[in-house]
Amino acid sequence: MILRGVVFIFTLFVVTASVQAATRELTVFSDGIVVELETIAKKGVAEVVIPGQIREGTLRVKPLDNAVIGTVELLPSKVSDRFQKEMESLAEQKNRLLDRMKALEHREGIFAAAAKSQSSKAPRKSKTNPDPLASVRQGTDFAITQLEAVYTARRRTENELKRVDARISSFSGRSNVGAIARIMVSPANARLRVAAVLQNSGWIPRYEIRLQGNATLQLAMLAEIKGLPEGFSVNVVPTALAAGNPQQLYPLPVSGAPRLASWQLSLEKLQISNGPLLSYQITFKNSTGISLPAGQAAIYSNGEYIGTEPFSATSSGLYSTVTSKNKPASP
Repeated sequence: MILRGVVFIFTLFVVTASVQAATRELTVFSDGIVVELETIAKKGVAEVVIPGQIREGTLRVKPLDNAVIGTVELLPSKVSDRFQKEMESLAEQKNRLLDRMKALEHREGIFAAAAKSQSSKAPRKSKTNPDPLASVRQGTDFAITQLEAVYTARRRTENELKRVDARISSFSGRSNVGAIARIMVSPANARLRVAAVLQNSGWIPRYEIRLQGNATLQLAMLAEIKGLPEGFSVNVVPTALAAGNPQQLYPLPVSGAPRLASWQLSLEKLQISNGPLLSYQITFKNSTGISLPAGQAAIYSNGEYIGTEPFSATSSGLYSTVTSKNKPASP
């Protein structure tokens, strides 16, 4: 009986772990990101936090294990009391710093006028002022010293304002977690799979051009991805959302830039000059069979990295030219 209980617990753990492993997935297309999450309802209600803004009309909720879905609502994301207090504290700090800046500007005007007034005075000797030049210098020096103190205080205040603004920006980014999908479902502990397309722009094309002598080159297209939410398994698709369900998925590697395709292409023209100011011009025909989107291309010659240059969008069958920032000399 004890052995049977242990086996049951182990089986439950394996099933639960496998479900949890598949509950948080991102599929990154060239023009958008699909998020999929599995959840289990509690007392007939499931609330799923979407990690970003959802494109209108893309939310889908699939019942699992013969569940029946009732109403589905999209609610604004919740902001914790601690987060709200932190934001209010930062806003108050910023307002105090802005008030200090106004006061310092007023003080600067006063002492600037005082310094100008002292320096423009006509020195007149009298019984009470036997050395008028010394009095003028003393008054001017005092006004300038006060101005220096104002400038120092303003510089420190400006730096503090920058730090507060940076913290406010970082907190604002964290608060923008999208929305919460609230789903009424039966039975009370039903499992659901929620999917939606996020408003993120998807992956950015990045290229590697590896020169192989004077006849051929290897062109590779990679997917550069930025700003993904944490805690998700990520796969990359080499096509756009409109292409439909992906035929091939590329897991996101540690480097963060999966290699989507690689081609061996013929060089039409290669002009390269070595030296401290290395320069090159590379022309090849796009015989890949697909249109290549614009991006950045890293150039390698005999395995040596020699630069990164803009890569213009090139339709299939047309020629593409990559030129270094240092223009090559005419042959």
